[in-house]
Amino acid sequence: MGVPTFLETGHMTEGFPIKVIHTEEQFNFAAHWHEEVELVVVNGKSARIGINNHVFDLERGDVLLIKPGDIHCFLPGTDHLTIILFRLELLTGSFTTEKETHDLGELFNKTTVIPSNLCNEKNLGKYIDALANEEKDQQAGYRWLMVARLYDLIVHMLRTKAPITDELTSGCLCTPSKKFEFLESVCVYLEEHYAEPVKLDQVAEHIKFSKFHVCKLFKEIKGITLMEYLNHFRIIKSEWALLFRDESILDIAIGHGFNNVNSYNRLFKKYNDCTPSEFRKKHRTNITTYEG
Repeated sequence: MGVPTFLETGHMTEGFPIKVIHTEEQFNFAAHWHEEVELVVVNGKSARIGINNHVFDLERGDVLLIKPGDIHCFLPGTDHLTIILFRLELLTGSFTTEKETHDLGELFNKTTVIPSNLCNEKNLGKYIDALANEEKDQQAGYRWLMVARLYDLIVHMLRTKAPITDELTSGCLCTPSKKFEFLESVCVYLEEHYAEPVKLDQVAEHIKFSKFHVCKLFKEIKGITLMEYLNHFRIIKSEWALLFRDESILDIAIGHGFNNVNSYNRLFKKYNDCTPSEFRKKHRTNITTYEG
């Protein structure tokens, strides 16, 4: 599989709102975002997961709940995860009350970490394993049971919500369709033009917004400026070039939208605590790709 797009699409099975992924050792996946909730269970020794502009070091048994729209990536040092993706549309319908919709929003509209000791105390593993086992065995009617097991898990989390949902990252609500449309338009444009000298005027013209509203709404949704987002995306894309291509550091810097190698090195070290050369030397072996 090639380098993934920043906006991840096409990863869900058509017509079914749940996906379970089991990873192996040395799991790495570039920064991306999507509209599904993502529940990550650390089965191996450790995991390093980037959320927006932060990197979190997790241990065996920890669970990370990633809200829709948050940019996240899986970094070297991550192995053996169970990842459960599901669409919130599965949980809404004519039978859902306003209070229940509010409770779901409280649970899934922020990214949270649930430490292993709390998972054990609340017996979350029982519900997660039950769902994953249905997907693995795939006996008759397993999709119905997967939906049922997901409901079990969510109800359990709702009923133990108070001690579980310590907020990990802050950010404004990203689920309304209009905000997703805006964010998707901007991100797709940046993804297609990141190697060029992108100007704010160009982005505003492309989506037919004023520069003021582009800046304001983007910062409101993502918590960072558009240019910070663009430069971080450039760094993420360049990491894959460092790992899988033989180009010089200078060529990679220029090819990813940086005017000179000094600014590239400075930003790269900001996000990775090492230089591009050190990153390439340290992580170029034992790389596997996302097979979800």
